Amino acid sequence: MKGWKKYYQIVHANFPELAVPSLSIGYWRDYLFFTTIVYVVPFSLMAIIPGVVVSAIAGYYEIIFYDVFLVAILYLIAFNHHFSIQTKKTFFVLIVYVFALILFKNLGSYGPGLVYLLAVSIFAIIIFPDKFSFYTLGYNALFCLIYGLIIHLDIKGLHASDQAQALSWFAVSSNLLFINLLFSILIPRMFIGMEKTLAAQVQLREELDLEQQKLQQSLKDLERKNDELEQFAYVASHDLQEPLRMISGFLSRIDAKYGSLLDDKGKTYIAMAVDGANRMKQIILDLLDYARADARETTEQPIDLNTVLETILQNLQRPIEEKKVSIEIDQLPIVYGSVSQLGQVFQNLIENAIKYCPPDRQPQIRITFEDFTDHYQFSVVDNGIGIEEAHFQRIFAIFQRLHSRDRFEGTGIGLAIVKKIIDSLNGNIWVESEIGKGSTFSFTLKKAKADLHQVPI
Repeated sequence: MKGWKKYYQIVHANFPELAVPSLSIGYWRDYLFFTTIVYVVPFSLMAIIPGVVVSAIAGYYEIIFYDVFLVAILYLIAFNHHFSIQTKKTFFVLIVYVFALILFKNLGSYGPGLVYLLAVSIFAIIIFPDKFSFYTLGYNALFCLIYGLIIHLDIKGLHASDQAQALSWFAVSSNLLFINLLFSILIPRMFIGMEKTLAAQVQLREELDLEQQKLQQSLKDLERKNDELEQFAYVASHDLQEPLRMISGFLSRIDAKYGSLLDDKGKTYIAMAVDGANRMKQIILDLLDYARADARETTEQPIDLNTVLETILQNLQRPIEEKKVSIEIDQLPIVYGSVSQLGQVFQNLIENAIKYCPPDRQPQIRITFEDFTDHYQFSVVDNGIGIEEAHFQRIFAIFQRLHSRDRFEGTGIGLAIVKKIIDSLNGNIWVESEIGKGSTFSFTLKKAKADLHQVPI
């Protein structure tokens, strides 16, 4: 095996045209010729001994001489680096053509000579460029013409089977030329199709590489923007809140120290300013929550949503007791994900269900769960004021409020945070509602491979 590898490398070094691999048809023509030489050289050496013995017994001394000459030319092609690959091709095809003529003379036109002639013609069509494909047809037509003339004139030296067989030779030669013509037409067409396919593949690969580069650049830009967003979140949570605390604090001091000197209008102005500062602080905190909404945790863990809901209800115990909220919850599954994100989704939806319930109605909330093949679907159903269908998409946009602040408090960012979290988890969220009867907010979560696919007991 090591000997063959070393032999292969030696021959390959004598074909410098193959040093740089290519997807072009021309390269593969050359590579096919090189591979043929690699195998023909040792096989010819093995075949020459029995070939010479048989030819000597049969008296075909011309074939013996040519066998030796053929092997010498093959070794010259394989182990000489001075000739170009096109010259080597020409040598190879030429000696095989000559060998075919010798076989015709010694074995007759109905023997191996005809097969050799057709085989070398097809091989020449394959290894030479398409523009030379009809050259073999011309060579064979000329040979058929000359050989037919020799038969017609009854020139000595022909094989006995070909003497005075002009009609038979015409039939054989016409079929040979027909098959040669067919291959001269079909093989170049096949290579043209292959070349177009390879060119399309190269173009597609270049386009994919370009798109990959664009994607990598987009990822870098996204990472940079995420870094900027984190920096913004830091500024929002620290630097922007400090001036608001100062404004609110000094206004409170003014009210405490100089309140007796102010009339009702002055006190109202101070109260409005303090309220504005507090609302601005809340907006900043909401923006901070929105910025962090789709930040995925590096490690996910199994989450019992029933436990998550228990914690949320404890956090909302005061408004639940004040408004006597009735809550029904289905047995929920164990999923893999972020406790903080999923908790924020359920808490925002429950808070909205409590907030947007008419004061003369007892809030009733029902949380349902459905298990589908590749995802879970959760729904939060309420009996609140409802939403017009025209606003179904608008309510998920940031800072979009359908009601005045006097009627319902809030900054209009809660549902935007919920949607951003669900989108980051590759889920969907939507609402179904009827004015005066309530709303149903539904969202899906794709099942992870690590999901337990069972309802906890």
